[in-house]
Amino acid sequence: MKKYECAVVFAPTVSGELLEQSAKKYTEVITSRGGTLTKLDDWGRRALAYEIDYHREGFYHFYRFEGTREIVNELNRQLRIDEKVIRHMIVRDEYKPNPVRLPHDGADGAGNDEWEGRRGQDRKVKDKA
Repeated sequence: MKKYECAVVFAPTVSGELLEQSAKKYTEVITSRGGTLTKLDDWGRRALAYEIDYHREGFYHFYRFEGTREIVNELNRQLRIDEKVIRHMIVRDEYKPNPVRLPHDGADGAGNDEWEGRRGQDRKVKDKA
C-alpha cells in the first residue's frame, strides 16, 4: 500500500459536532476499505490565503493514511459531494530522506567555493590559504 496525505478545508459555518462527524466519516472511508489511518491533525479555524466561495476562514483537517488507489478515488468522490468541504487535496506522501553527503576533498577544485556577500552584491571567493 502507498502512503497518502489528504488536506481538507471545511467551511467556517460548520459546527464542532459536524466536524467530528465528518472526521469519523472520512476515517471510516479509509479503514472500511482496508486502509490504515496513521495520523489525523485538526488545525482548527485558520485564515485562508485567498477567499474561497465568499469564505475568508476555514477549519483545516489533515489525514495521513496508507491505502490503495481505490480508497483515494472513493475519498475524493465523497469530498467533492460534501457541501461542508470548500477545498480538498490528496497527494502521495513520497518522503525520501536525503542521502548522506560525503565531504569533498577539493582535489579537483569543484564545489568548494564559499561565497560571502548579500543578495548577490559584492560576492567574493574566500581565500583558501
